[in-house]
Amino acid sequence: MTRELVRNLIELLNVRSDTNEGKKALFELVRSRLEEIGLTTVVGGAHDSPAMLASNGSGGIAFAAHLDTVPAGDDWTREDGEVEAGRMYGLGAADMKGGMAAMMAAARVLKEEDVPFSLLITTDEEELMTGAEFLARRPEVGRASGILVGEPTDLKVAWKEKGISRLTLTAHGVAAHASMPWNGDNAIMRMAALLDKLDPMLKVPEGPTDGLTLVVSTIRGGTRNNIVPDRCDAQLNARFPYPLTAKEVRERIMRNLEGESYDIIMQYELPAFETSPDTALIRELLDAGADGVFAVPYATEAAVYSTVNPLVAVCGPGSPNMAHTKDEYVERWQLERAFRLYCEMGRRLQG
Repeated sequence: MTRELVRNLIELLNVRSDTNEGKKALFELVRSRLEEIGLTTVVGGAHDSPAMLASNGSGGIAFAAHLDTVPAGDDWTREDGEVEAGRMYGLGAADMKGGMAAMMAAARVLKEEDVPFSLLITTDEEELMTGAEFLARRPEVGRASGILVGEPTDLKVAWKEKGISRLTLTAHGVAAHASMPWNGDNAIMRMAALLDKLDPMLKVPEGPTDGLTLVVSTIRGGTRNNIVPDRCDAQLNARFPYPLTAKEVRERIMRNLEGESYDIIMQYELPAFETSPDTALIRELLDAGADGVFAVPYATEAAVYSTVNPLVAVCGPGSPNMAHTKDEYVERWQLERAFRLYCEMGRRLQG
């Protein structure tokens, strides 16, 4: 089975599937592999970011995975699919093609044993999670005996994660010739004043999984070097713990900016996810060999699936610190343990 796991992951890694290209090609490859196993597939969601429910029978556990990755970035020293010293390298190796490879191998075993289960596969987790929203409307998801999201957790069980709020903050000014700045109003300088007022919210909290964090992720302002800019936009990315909401985060930002002139638009929001660390699903995961429970500062599709099914947890191979980094890798031993864990969870949650 180790060979199949390695082969699965290398095949996934050899098809780039970042947010810009390749997602549909990899999606169709995975679809064909699952249909070869004998699973029944249903496809839907957005045309450019499809989602799939692949099932064997009715009921049982649902394994959730995404095929998309962030763009690779620069300065990689490893090739996709490279294997050395027990590490498998490549874009998405940990986040989360490693988990997908383990689920595919487990699907073959569970199918042979005639265990009922399903796979929930998406291609836009890194952006909007519309695929998970489509799948959450399927009755099979609500009826599943548990939903296990295979994001990288070092095989620990994540029971708590933060929500996301993406906002655009805009400062307006008046354009003028750069030689006569007194005739204009510099929007970039106005933005600098706004961000200075937000500085208290930009500090890293003592408890990174418990406190609100706010990051200025991009700034765009001005059109030419010889023009006083009349507009400046800043993208803000907030991560917030339960029970905070995206609306409350926006209100906190606005309180800090009281008295200033600006526009603020909510571009995207995802609620925080939190369950009990003592649910039946998590107890079964720990009994089956998972390495304890913890909270995480990032967000996953668990937040979407938990709106229709209370038994949701996150557990998969790979280190969370590997996600979105250069020379990303997953340890082969974690891949093997994830495969065994998924097989065992499928057998335990047949009802």
